[in-house]
Amino acid sequence: MKSPARLGLLLLAVCLCSAGCEKTARDLHLDEVLAHESCEKFLTAWKDGRSADELKPAIIGRDYAWDAGDKLIAFEVQPDVFNDGTNLHIPVKLSLESKSGQASTSNVVYVVGTSPVITVIRD
Repeated sequence: MKSPARLGLLLLAVCLCSAGCEKTARDLHLDEVLAHESCEKFLTAWKDGRSADELKPAIIGRDYAWDAGDKLIAFEVQPDVFNDGTNLHIPVKLSLESKSGQASTSNVVYVVGTSPVITVIRD
């Protein structure tokens, strides 16, 4: 039979180990300046004809129109930015050209995080 002291130490060790293993969204810091800069870099790379993969590992980003082969002709960051505490939601007006040459404009939102890594994802 195990002694109560050994059992107590085992329970204490399990509690201490599990207490430090969880991170919540509240633990992630948002750097708003870095988020804005990263979104601009992401969109500029697309406009310059580069691939999103070229930005890795510094920026991990995804936009389905970019993935589909659409060209970004121009972009304009809009002023109604929203900070949810973990991510910055940045509205952007995109001027696109499809593979078939059709021009279009879209108002979209990019969700940008800066911790633990920089992510730029179209909402």
